Amino acid sequence: MERDPKEIRFVVDTNVLISALLKDDSITSRLLRSNACSYYYPWDGLTEINYYKEYIISKRAKHLQTGSFEHALQFILESINIVPSEMYSSRIKEAFQLMKDRDPKDTPFLALALQLGSPLWSNDKHFQDLPEVIAYSTGALIEHMRARAIWW
Repeated sequence: MERDPKEIRFVVDTNVLISALLKDDSITSRLLRSNACSYYYPWDGLTEINYYKEYIISKRAKHLQTGSFEHALQFILESINIVPSEMYSSRIKEAFQLMKDRDPKDTPFLALALQLGSPLWSNDKHFQDLPEVIAYSTGALIEHMRARAIWW
C-alpha cells in the first residue's frame, strides 16, 4: 500500500467499532467518522463484528438508538478502509507469535498494523506493552490528537 506521507493512519480493533456501534453519537463514533485520520480494519475482523451482533443490537435498544444495526454498521464502515487478508498475510505468522499467549484472535489486527507500519487503536490492554507496535486506547488517542491539534 503506497502511503501519503501526510496521512495519519490507525488500525482499528473490533472493540472500538463495537463502542461506536453501541451509541451513534459517542465520541468514538464521531472520531471514526471524522476526516482527522485514515482508519484500517482487517477483513478477518468482520466475523468478530457478526459474532457480537445480537449483543450490539440489545445495547442499542437500551440507548434508544433508532437506526438499525445494519445501517449503523454501514455508516461506520464507510469511514474505514477494509483491508483484504492478502495484504497482511505475510505478517500473520509473526503477529501470531506475538499474540499466541495474549489473545490469538487479535492476530489479524497486529499483522495489519505491522504491515502498514501504523499504530493500533484498541482498548485491549494486551496490545499496550508490545514493543513492535504503538497502541492507543480511545482516551490516549484523543489526547494524542488534541496535543497535535489534529482533532478538536
